[in-house]
Amino acid sequence: MSQPSLSSTSVVEVQQSKKGHMQALPVRVELRSLIEAVPDALLLIDEQGKIVLVNHQAEQLFGYSRQEFLGLDLEYLFPERFRTQHLQHRYTYLQDPAVRPMGPGLELYGRRKDGSEFPIDVSLSPMQTIAGLFIISSIRDITGRRRLEQAAHTHLTLLQAVIDALPSGVYLVQGKEAELIVANRAVSKIWGATWIPGQPLQDFLQTHHIQVLDSNERELAYDQFAITRAIRTGQPILQYQEVIRHADGTRLPILFNAVAFAPEYLQDLLATDVQSGGVLVIMQDITPLKAVEQMKDEFIGLAAHELRTPLAALKGFVEMLVLQTQRGKGPALADWQDEALAEIQVATSRLMEFSEALLDVTRIQAGRLILNVRYTDLVDLLQKVVQRVQASTQQHTLCLHTTAETFLVPIDALRIDQVFFNLLSNAVKYSPGGGVIEIDIRLDQQGREAIISIRDHGIGIPEHQQSLLFQRFIRADNTQGIIGAGLGLYLCREYIERHGGHIWFESVEHQGSTFFVSLPLPAHTWSP
Repeated sequence: MSQPSLSSTSVVEVQQSKKGHMQALPVRVELRSLIEAVPDALLLIDEQGKIVLVNHQAEQLFGYSRQEFLGLDLEYLFPERFRTQHLQHRYTYLQDPAVRPMGPGLELYGRRKDGSEFPIDVSLSPMQTIAGLFIISSIRDITGRRRLEQAAHTHLTLLQAVIDALPSGVYLVQGKEAELIVANRAVSKIWGATWIPGQPLQDFLQTHHIQVLDSNERELAYDQFAITRAIRTGQPILQYQEVIRHADGTRLPILFNAVAFAPEYLQDLLATDVQSGGVLVIMQDITPLKAVEQMKDEFIGLAAHELRTPLAALKGFVEMLVLQTQRGKGPALADWQDEALAEIQVATSRLMEFSEALLDVTRIQAGRLILNVRYTDLVDLLQKVVQRVQASTQQHTLCLHTTAETFLVPIDALRIDQVFFNLLSNAVKYSPGGGVIEIDIRLDQQGREAIISIRDHGIGIPEHQQSLLFQRFIRADNTQGIIGAGLGLYLCREYIERHGGHIWFESVEHQGSTFFVSLPLPAHTWSP
């Protein structure tokens, strides 16, 4: 039996009248209004695949008039090479009707009346009427989308060719999950595995059993990676050292630079729509540099050891000379001699502190730094450090505030004393105009860490150098004329991180700096 045609006014819909009787109403006008409002080409076909109704967009897209459409097989609108594929798809669809695309990997094209071809997306939807089952075929011209995809492919091909010529590993990721967009050949060599485009970073690392360590080879949490920090903060992460541990246990020291891109910049680069920003990462194998650095550290350690003996002798003789003279042994010293001996004492003390700092640097690099951890009252320790620093200056006023009388923490008191003495001395040293230095001790919101802040109103730190400040032998450009070796903050960070804490700062040049230190409290002291 032939199917009723929807091109005639015999197409009806059963509907209940106001009087309760069932009556048949023509729906051609309502149906036409509906399909004409749709921006895509819509074609209504019967179960034999014959076109019975089309909208204006279909006429515009294919170049046929409405009358020319009627009675045609839907597959007639496709090039001959695609007709069998679509026919099989339509038969499968009729067995299990649902809205579905043509299927992954099927490049379907439409064919206009003039014979020209164009890429399309096709979906089918069921329409059950009293006249039987009909199918709505929705067809969209995707020429513009394909053009954008081709442009994106061209951009990526060019980008791939450029970065493949670079000796360092270079890759571009997108979104919060750091999904790979493109990477050069060096990236696979450095990671020791092939990272597939579209694969999230964490999934890639877990799949290939790769770990990321800090410069002292302690495992980093995922959110502490250079790349994830750049994604989270949107700020560049520059000259950051990490160590990659491959599945076979081999380690590779890497210098990371990660720069975040806003979505609009990534969209221009890829010539396609993107919903989130990306990060460009450059990773450099610094194994040769680390070998040279090790040689340098060994030399520094040797030099520091050799300095200790003559410095100790010099300091001892100066102290003995001053003490014996005060006891009346030997002739009295002239004022200029007293001043000279005082200067020698200061200089030898400074050199001994510097040599000890150098030795600690070599111990840290060699992994031989040992902490003597005991429960210590942090408030009492800070009060003593404040008193020592306050005694060295009359231009500054050090104010200590605390939310509790005691904070017992498991620390190496000598190392933490060094940290706060260094931070407070810096606050004084880099505030040449004097003023108030505020020290605050408090608990974090979870009650799991003690947070110490030290705020000054001095010269501040230039923004372009802030990311480098905790590295060895680094000093800001605006510190000329102020004595320092560039080791203090490096050692502060190492000491604090080895206690399981963190150190960071906020600074605006010419307005001052605030340094923060967090130290974990024992678990039994945490607030519920």
